[in-house]
Amino acid sequence: MLIPILFLVGVLSSQTFSQEFKTAPPPGLRTDGGIWPLPQNVQYLNHSRSIGTRRSRPIQIILDENVNDCDILKFTRKTYLRKWLLPFEDEASANDSTTLILTISVQDGCPKSDEFPQQGMDEKYSLSVPKEGNATLEAKEVWGALRGLETFSQLVFLEDETYYIQSANIHDFPRFSVRGILIDTSRHYLPPQTIRRQIDLMAQNKMNVLHWHIVDIESFPYISTKFPELSGKGAFTPRHVYDPKTVQNIIHYARLRGIRVMVEIDTPGHTGSWKGQPGFLADCSSATGEKVAPNILDPTKKENYKFLAEFFTEILEVFPEKFLHLGGDEVEYWTEACWRQNPEIRRFMKLHGFPDNVTALEDYYFSKLQQLLAPIAQERRQVFWQEVFDNNIPEPNSIIHIWKGGSKTERAESLAKVTAAGHQAILSSCWYLNYIHYGDDWKTGGINGDYYYCDPQDFNGTDAQKALVLGGIATMWAEMVDSTNIEARLWPRASAVAERLWSDPLQQKMPMKHGHDFMNIDAEWLLADFEHNQLMAHLFVIMNGYCLK
Repeated sequence: MLIPILFLVGVLSSQTFSQEFKTAPPPGLRTDGGIWPLPQNVQYLNHSRSIGTRRSRPIQIILDENVNDCDILKFTRKTYLRKWLLPFEDEASANDSTTLILTISVQDGCPKSDEFPQQGMDEKYSLSVPKEGNATLEAKEVWGALRGLETFSQLVFLEDETYYIQSANIHDFPRFSVRGILIDTSRHYLPPQTIRRQIDLMAQNKMNVLHWHIVDIESFPYISTKFPELSGKGAFTPRHVYDPKTVQNIIHYARLRGIRVMVEIDTPGHTGSWKGQPGFLADCSSATGEKVAPNILDPTKKENYKFLAEFFTEILEVFPEKFLHLGGDEVEYWTEACWRQNPEIRRFMKLHGFPDNVTALEDYYFSKLQQLLAPIAQERRQVFWQEVFDNNIPEPNSIIHIWKGGSKTERAESLAKVTAAGHQAILSSCWYLNYIHYGDDWKTGGINGDYYYCDPQDFNGTDAQKALVLGGIATMWAEMVDSTNIEARLWPRASAVAERLWSDPLQQKMPMKHGHDFMNIDAEWLLADFEHNQLMAHLFVIMNGYCLK
């Protein structure tokens, strides 16, 4: 049977790639129960206890009475016991022996089926794996139990056909409340199973926000029940769409993994695929009068705002997430050809007192957009790309998503300005993972050269300003990414982002102990838990139809 070779960080052969990978550890090198991301407080007990062999089922997970029927924990328990916790188990010869019991307690019980993870979700947990006796996992909310169960799974390792678990006491919680991945399903369509795999990998790295950039210039794959012609005329093909059932399946699957789904509906630019709505797009032309493909809406038409109100009403009914991303980036790309060169729009601008001021027309649009959302999105927080803050006037309660900045200085200036104005901020500038570089770019790659060493609070500002930084989102724009390569580009590179957003930066700079081996943080990444990487590898090879065994 064909088994593809997977080149993951930490298992690359220096002999194969010579100088380029001269710092890589030998193949198969692993930690004995190392944890990623680094917990806030971990006390290893200098003891690894044997719990069984590949021919046994050595672990049992028991749920406390108040969560015994919790759909989230039952699904998660099944996933870990059958797939993630003991990846090398020999199912054919397994017996029912149990060496270790993990009891999970959740103070607040189980969320209802229509309750989803939201901003402020409590992900704290305490995990105790003693030298003798059974293990306990305690959390206030179920979301903390999910993160703690992931940590528990990483304490387990295989050596000489025997399973061991690292004894430890852990108290853990995330540094930032927003730790996300952006997927782009407009440039290239991503099948639902590919999206669910990214959700699985996010959960394995304790990330909690899936930023779904669902439509853009290239295609409109979202099937609107109110406006089906949007996808009818905007999708690549009738097969490359997300129907209402599929969207709900992804949202509910993410809930089971403790992950929020924040949809982005980007306007006024990036709307070239919205041709299914008559009159929505502006007529565009070059300076010589030649027609240009429209990629921005016409902000002067009243009927466009009526349409947007109805469309966003549907979006708010479909997506329960309290953050609504409204885009707003790169408007300047199309304003000359589509607004200034449009005689009707020029007349409108003159009538409203801004004859040659496109920024004023942008302000007019965003003001109207926020007005129409006010009565229908009272419980939602609006998120904008940073141009809306830089050039326009977002609502005071808006969250600003920072993506610009070719240097650490520029990034720090943006963070300082946004937070000084009282806005909360999300950072993506240093985590454009769709850009790839040769070698260990988890540490020195990206447009700014600092994936791992980028800190969202590294700017000159008060403590109150820094508290306004909600976290960060690693982006995977899909101009050159589809289901065949998204995982190879995202993982495990996004794991560097996951730890930066979860862990205490002071601890990350200190030597730490994994079992009986001390190592610095650079070495810790390269020696990231081998079994955990095998779980990621399993998802890679299934994509191509191969099997690990």
